[in-house]
Amino acid sequence: MRRISLLLALLWQPAATAASVTIGTGGEQGIYHQIMGEFCRLAPQLNCQLQATSGSLENLQRLKSSDVSYAMVQSDWLYQASQGAGPFTGKPQPELRALFATHAEPFTIVIRADGDITKLEQLKLAPIDMGLKNSGTRQTALALFNLLGIKEQDLDLKSMANLPESLCSKQIDAFAVVMGHPNRHVLNAAKRCAISFLPVDGELREQLIQDVKYYQRSQIPARIYPGNLKAIPTFAIAATLVTNATMPEEAVYQLTKAMVDQQTKFNEQTYGYANMFYRARNKTGPVLSIEQHPGAARYFAELKAAGKL
Repeated sequence: MRRISLLLALLWQPAATAASVTIGTGGEQGIYHQIMGEFCRLAPQLNCQLQATSGSLENLQRLKSSDVSYAMVQSDWLYQASQGAGPFTGKPQPELRALFATHAEPFTIVIRADGDITKLEQLKLAPIDMGLKNSGTRQTALALFNLLGIKEQDLDLKSMANLPESLCSKQIDAFAVVMGHPNRHVLNAAKRCAISFLPVDGELREQLIQDVKYYQRSQIPARIYPGNLKAIPTFAIAATLVTNATMPEEAVYQLTKAMVDQQTKFNEQTYGYANMFYRARNKTGPVLSIEQHPGAARYFAELKAAGKL
């Protein structure tokens, strides 16, 4: 009888572990996966389950089909998905809600330091790699070139398997990435040959970001790559942690609080750390390209009331 009572008591005990929080990230070696892994390490009570994906577009699809509860998404894709614009025309996701932005992803054009390219206009006649045809990098580059009066058909666009080798062996004169720094492709190129960066600033940058919610002023940080001692002005998108409007307010509040409260302990070796938004005020507000979830908004409102935002 005692054994039966003990068995019943064990059966009626509540589950010992909390429900998992599923987060769509990116490739296992990529910035999104590493940064979310670090946030989750600092908040073990969340019981995170990271799902490696191909990136923003897959993450948006997984959110829509409820395969994940949260996901990392680029601010430009996020805005277009919520509005049903660009590649999401006719397939809007108005239910998307932002929690907070984690880091900036600067638009970066890498050139050889001893090459002939010194300004953006010269790329019109040069062999360059601006990302795959339907990639975010390609679309961002084309938006920039369009302001210079340069159309896609005017460019000698390549798709190289090895960007550092292709640049340093002079198969291409430049390549672009939209990613936090330090960036592996850029580091590998810097190890092979002397590199530099083309700035995007002044009137051109202001024209590009005007009335566009998903771009912001940014820079390629100084002293990360050999020979590059000054920060280079450019523009960036914001990597954003996202969920759906149906996610309960309390759940989103607790996750936001757990992750952001501990960021001072962030591992400085985490890939992409240089472009992290260190201060809470930089994670919210204009940097978000869509409506913020009420649970996350509540947390940041508390920070503001306490004079911590």
